[in-house]
Amino acid sequence: MQADLAAAEIGTRRGARHLLLLLDFDGTLAAFNRDPSAVHLDADTSALLERLAANPVITVGIISGRRLPDLQQRVTFSGDMYLAGLHGLEIHGPAETFIHPGAAAATSLMESIAAEVEPRLALLPGVFIEDKEFSIVLHYREAAPAARVVATSHFMDAARANIDSGRLRLLPGAGVIELLPEAAWHKGSALEWIRERVERSHGPTFTVYVGDDVTDQDAFGAIGPHGLAISASARATGGEFSVDGPDGVERLLNCLDGPEDNRRA
Repeated sequence: MQADLAAAEIGTRRGARHLLLLLDFDGTLAAFNRDPSAVHLDADTSALLERLAANPVITVGIISGRRLPDLQQRVTFSGDMYLAGLHGLEIHGPAETFIHPGAAAATSLMESIAAEVEPRLALLPGVFIEDKEFSIVLHYREAAPAARVVATSHFMDAARANIDSGRLRLLPGAGVIELLPEAAWHKGSALEWIRERVERSHGPTFTVYVGDDVTDQDAFGAIGPHGLAISASARATGGEFSVDGPDGVERLLNCLDGPEDNRRA
């Protein structure tokens, strides 16, 4: 029901503006999996995104914490769209690719921290480190509460000096803590970067962002008066509407793929 209401609100408020539809990936478009490599778009969602991206009055983009090459392997349908990885530090669009200069600055630090902490986590069930090259992620979604506490303590011990010195920063999420370069850039920055380029080509936009985690709230804050934030879980606060995970997001996409938007094309 919320998906239908959100789609109706978008239709009412959008007017003649070009629709910029941006979404998170894990937990929003695709269900979580303990193994990040096992997460994929299902066929129906992929087909919906492809149809929306082919509509000349809609631009589609995905802003994810995954690395850009990883995201590109999971979003394989044809058509122009924007893909942003590493919370927007890497962006690929129809005519331009952007890599934030701070993205690679701390690679050697990430390697040394991962090497230090991984042996300490080896005996903790449900805990592991994901190495994204430009960042590292502590995963503990499947761990028992006591193991989470121990894992977080080890992770923080290994990273604290570089966090305190301002070289690295922490980004908490759903069952994860990510260690990133200290760059003044986040999903909201990526949204603004994409919107600027879309408006050069299509004029004023109505920007919709759908996300499920605290990491998406920066994007919510960057939308401005001509747009709508939609939460895909209770973890992401500040959305004007909420939908229930990937199933609710698929319902929303179906609504946006309906007759009204097709007539505008």
